[in-house]
Amino acid sequence: MFKRCNFWAGVRNENNKLIAFGYVAGTGLEHGYMEDIIVHPDYQKMGIGVELVRELLRESERYGLEIVTLTYDPKHKNFYENCGFTPCSGGLWKKQ
Repeated sequence: MFKRCNFWAGVRNENNKLIAFGYVAGTGLEHGYMEDIIVHPDYQKMGIGVELVRELLRESERYGLEIVTLTYDPKHKNFYENCGFTPCSGGLWKKQ
């Protein structure tokens, strides 16, 4: 996974246990793809995920990325809008 990962971020709790994780992958050009934004269920709805995504976007800017895309379940639309993403149409190909 880390071979295609431009950078990653994690959050640990007071006991140093990993409770949130995400990364931005890409080819090192102007475009990155955010993946695997995960927050442990016991720590959801506390703002940890939003801050994690925003930190990944700040790092994207420092890295020189002009565009960061992601895919998400429609039920997470408001979450990603709150993080600064603009919803747009797209497509998905899946092996049959």
